[in-house]
Amino acid sequence: MMAGVLITQAGCTTKIRSLPMPAALQTQKPNDVAVYFGDQKHANVKTMFGSKEAAVRVARTMDGQEATCNIALGKALDQLRDYAREQHADAVINVTTRFQHTQTTSANEFVCGASNNGSTLAVRGHVVKLDVE
Repeated sequence: MMAGVLITQAGCTTKIRSLPMPAALQTQKPNDVAVYFGDQKHANVKTMFGSKEAAVRVARTMDGQEATCNIALGKALDQLRDYAREQHADAVINVTTRFQHTQTTSANEFVCGASNNGSTLAVRGHVVKLDVE
C-alpha cells in the first residue's frame, strides 16, 4: 500500500520552469489592452488604476508541459486585460510572472510551475491609461 502512495506522489512533482515568451503574446494587438513586461518602454502614464494579479492553473494537455505553460500564461494575461477593460484602462505595465516565490520581470522569458497534472503561474502588473494623445 505504501509503495502505491509513493509512486502517486512522485508523479505529482511540480518543477519551476523558465520558458521563452511565446511570440504570439509579445505582439500588441491594435485597439486592445497593451501588455508591457518588466521595464519595457511605453508611453507616459496618464492614470494609474492600481495593481492586479491573476493566477491560473491549467490541466495538462497532450502537447507537453511547455504548451500547457503557454496556455496558462495566455489565460492569465487575458484575465489582466479583462480587468483593465473594466477599469477603462488601455495598458498593463511592469508585468511580472511568478510561480510561488520564483518571479521574473523579463520580456523574453516567463516562469511557470509545471507537473504531469498541469501548469500554474501568476501574472501581476499595474493597470494604467497611457498618455498617447
